[in-house]
Amino acid sequence: MSTLVRIRDNGEATVYAVLALVGLAAAVSGAFYGVFVDGGRVGPGFLPLVAGGLTAVLCGWLALRCVHGERSHPPGGPAEGVEPHLVEDIDPVDIDSVDNGTDDDVDISGRTRRERIHNLWKVFGLTLGAIPLVQVVGFLAAFGALVFVISTWIERQPLLKSAVIAAAATGLIYGVFGLFLEIPLPGGLLGLGTEG
Repeated sequence: MSTLVRIRDNGEATVYAVLALVGLAAAVSGAFYGVFVDGGRVGPGFLPLVAGGLTAVLCGWLALRCVHGERSHPPGGPAEGVEPHLVEDIDPVDIDSVDNGTDDDVDISGRTRRERIHNLWKVFGLTLGAIPLVQVVGFLAAFGALVFVISTWIERQPLLKSAVIAAAATGLIYGVFGLFLEIPLPGGLLGLGTEG
């Protein structure tokens, strides 16, 4: 079976492959905007080139790892170094789900593999929705809203904590890229950016 067929048949690998292609497209388009401008300053294409390149490489590697990587433990068996449970300690529902082959690995947040893949698609859709929003409210406001929605809806954090996370992330982006690197961030119709 070819690698492309394995990626297509694996939902998580498919998401990573799509994100790798989006990153590659961002890197290529960033190169056309100009990575550096007069005086050796960072140009408008620097951020898309670096972020897109890193996204393409990391997501491509993760997609390949999903289809070619070795599992840390055999399906249905304990991970290495984990003590087996006594039969009395196991919930009968868990036994049925293992027998049916539907028992997914559960992460530290209690999410199954299916929920994690579903959340990846949600984040991908939200990101695509935030891109046109940049033209209206500007990059900083759209980025802050994206982080807030991901934090509240997908990560299920309290509203106040999500607002603090979004404000901190937006402030960090503004400080690093807007002030320190002096990269013009689109302001949209509201003019809430650093361009101009």
